[in-house]
Amino acid sequence: MKKIICWISFCLVILSLFIGNVNVYANEIYALHNNINSKSYILYHPDSNKVLVAVNENERTPVASICKLMTSLIVLEEIEAGNLSLDQKLIASEYACSVEGSQAFLDAGCEYSVRDLLKSVIVASANDSAIVLAEGVSGNETVFVQRMNEKAEELGMTNTLYENATGLFTTGQYSTAKDTLKVLKEVSEFDLYNEDCHIWMDKLVHPSGRETELVNTNRLIRYYDYCLNGKTGFVDESGYCLASSAMKDEMKLMAVVLGGDQASDRFEDSVSLYSYGFANYYNKQIIFENEELPQTINVAKGKVNVAKICANSNYYAICKKGEDCNVKLHFELLDKITAPMKKGDEVGKIIITDNNFVVGEVSVVLMEDVEKLNYKDAIKKVVKNWNI
Repeated sequence: MKKIICWISFCLVILSLFIGNVNVYANEIYALHNNINSKSYILYHPDSNKVLVAVNENERTPVASICKLMTSLIVLEEIEAGNLSLDQKLIASEYACSVEGSQAFLDAGCEYSVRDLLKSVIVASANDSAIVLAEGVSGNETVFVQRMNEKAEELGMTNTLYENATGLFTTGQYSTAKDTLKVLKEVSEFDLYNEDCHIWMDKLVHPSGRETELVNTNRLIRYYDYCLNGKTGFVDESGYCLASSAMKDEMKLMAVVLGGDQASDRFEDSVSLYSYGFANYYNKQIIFENEELPQTINVAKGKVNVAKICANSNYYAICKKGEDCNVKLHFELLDKITAPMKKGDEVGKIIITDNNFVVGEVSVVLMEDVEKLNYKDAIKKVVKNWNI
């Protein structure tokens, strides 16, 4: 009987600890949600493709100038492809200079460099500059918007529709917090974008010598030490919005907040999300780029019988502090390869799961060239393996 009582007591202690942890977690989430005023929001760990917190993340809504994330992305891709250059001059059209909202106050008919136009979009959310860039890439804004929607489809932004390059309100234009993360993640890969996001104040010098002061619309850049980049948005129909990234202790997080009632909501809500993420989670590297894996690949018709392999990129999981990580690796490798093959050729992949949900994938590649067996090599191999 004493043994049974002891066992029951032990189980009750374990259960109470578990319930206690659940309650602590529930209280943390409740406190977080209770502290956020934005109508929809999401906190995301890009390295593991994991959503940490989300509310109404798929709700379609106007996102105002956050649309310029896509405008900037397409321009940056055009520059990367060599179709545009930073010092290339574009003429400011009458139409571009007539738009409402935030502007760089371009002079119609004058030439401006792609570099200056892009900077004014990223830093000061200039609508006139955004349209000049759209016209420079596609000839006119309408064709450019088609390009924006094609890119959105390519990125899997299934709840997004663009109708202009600026984010100025139209009844048919919308996106979501979750979709916004996808375009933010893409544009964050460009160093130039991140560099311009860190400019607090600058000047655009017009051909006439007149100057326009550019002030960053994202206050987090100046007042939140961990902020990497960001794009604000506001029209009456969207409320106050912000998409941003932050990094602390080598862990990168992204947050999108939409539909704040006051300008301060978007900044305070973003900081609340980041504070929760950095306080409760940590990065854990589970795959190391170019490090030899214990598995090998069998080789047919090669100078070697097996080939060394490695992952072609790092992978970081995100784990809750005080809890075990439930991340597992599943290897899907070719049974055999046939020589010749080159270093870096893909021979499989590692599937990463978290609590049985697929959260990532990393390619497995050859660590060295695999040369084809010639006649002389074949004779040597026979002699070497010949039992006398």
